[in-house]
Amino acid sequence: MKTYILTLKQKSGLLTELQSDTIYGHFCWRLKESLGDKALTDFLDFYRNNNPIFLLSDGILKVKDEIRFPRPYLFPSLVDKQNELENKPKKYEKIFNFVENKRNKERSYITLEEINSFLVSGKVEILEEEELNSDKKHRRKLKSKKPVEEALRVSVQIDRNTFGSVEGRLFSYNPTYTRNDVSYLVFIKVFDEELFEKNYKEILFNVFNIGFGKKKSSGFGQFEFIYEKDFNEFNNFTEPENANSFLVLGNYLPSQADSVTPLGYEFNTKYGKFGEELSLSENPFKNPIVFLTAGSCFKTTNVKPFYGRITNENEISSVNGFAVQFGMPFTINFYQK
Repeated sequence: MKTYILTLKQKSGLLTELQSDTIYGHFCWRLKESLGDKALTDFLDFYRNNNPIFLLSDGILKVKDEIRFPRPYLFPSLVDKQNELENKPKKYEKIFNFVENKRNKERSYITLEEINSFLVSGKVEILEEEELNSDKKHRRKLKSKKPVEEALRVSVQIDRNTFGSVEGRLFSYNPTYTRNDVSYLVFIKVFDEELFEKNYKEILFNVFNIGFGKKKSSGFGQFEFIYEKDFNEFNNFTEPENANSFLVLGNYLPSQADSVTPLGYEFNTKYGKFGEELSLSENPFKNPIVFLTAGSCFKTTNVKPFYGRITNENEISSVNGFAVQFGMPFTINFYQK
């Protein structure tokens, strides 16, 4: 098993979030186009039989040299609540704890150093930043531009008979753009190196070469990457040998074999729509599906290198019953007391 990172530099506006299940979906379309229906069926069978070839994360921001991992969700434990009731903090301790919690919550991400500390301790600890006086901090905050910003675009509907604009038929959409010093990282955990190299790697790259998400035929969702420079092995996670829990870095669907107890999670209900030629089918809309999102944490009695499942036949559509949704994202094992 090896871990890689694929670095993606945005060339045009993005209208579809880089979520793991959506990247898998694009990959499956490209695989079908390149190698045919049987190759796609064979690929899906690996995952149905709990023998995945590779796993993908969401697109994770890298700002300059800092990787911004999703902050782990952890519910307050019953022990912590009991200790708080038994040992009521003094007034100054309450103020200190309030300020500390507020400072921590301002950060929705953790760095590589912080995530490695979390993997060993099971606690989110924000490391102190370089000391700056309040005036400098304030000025820096005002000057700093958000890593990802949303823009407004307005288009007019075209009459396909006259090829002219239709009066009063305007529609808007909001592509996102990254700063020049910001890129996306997709973490890839490869279990079968030979098959990945032989059949799947180039097709995965084509997902981003061809275009990703909505309106890709109009130039949106374009990325650039150089294979020799932007696809690299990554060995910087320090997973402990006594791990008993895992953190997900993509959209996750629990499997019965995972034997999980939630430590903390966030969820997202997706109301998906089929792409490519299935967008013209009798019913192009998928059934709603609830994913547990990146940053969710679970304790398990069955520690493994992968968790999750893909959906069953007819689970996301009765019309296109063969279609599946991937709920097997990139995960990292950690220890929790």
